[in-house]
Amino acid sequence: MALKFSVLVSQFLYDRQAVLKAVSWPVLVWESPPPRPDPHVALARSTLSNLRFQRPVPAEPLVFELCKRTPGAAEITLGRTPECDIVIEDATVSRLHACFRREPHTGMWHVVDAESHNGTFQAGVLIVPGRPTPLFDRASLRFGGVEMSFLQASAFEQYVQARAGSAVRLTSVG
Repeated sequence: MALKFSVLVSQFLYDRQAVLKAVSWPVLVWESPPPRPDPHVALARSTLSNLRFQRPVPAEPLVFELCKRTPGAAEITLGRTPECDIVIEDATVSRLHACFRREPHTGMWHVVDAESHNGTFQAGVLIVPGRPTPLFDRASLRFGGVEMSFLQASAFEQYVQARAGSAVRLTSVG
């Protein structure tokens, strides 16, 4: 399930420790998901006079926790079908596009392309299907045409600061 970025950030600023405990880190941030159509706006768009005053409004970023919906499985799946753990409603994303795995001994996260039609990319480089690719604190990923950031808790803090231009410290230095 996706969380709204603004809601998570406001909770983070209000009670950092509670969010650090409640969220399953790492997370994926979808910076520019497509805007959802508003049925009330459709009527306003039908008149020519309203059309020239409308400006496109970017959709709010969405945050996805990397966690299984059903316990016991070794991988976290990402794709278009409702059976996936992380559902991305975008035509360029395959039904089962990629999987995330956490190495139990080292705690290192990996992404694996599931032979998707449009490919999985890390930092602009195509990932070989079936081959685990390590992910670090702040990795840039693309699933088909969907660009996301893989963020651990400390990287999420940096991401929030860069996006908001804030000097607020959210996590402890250690």
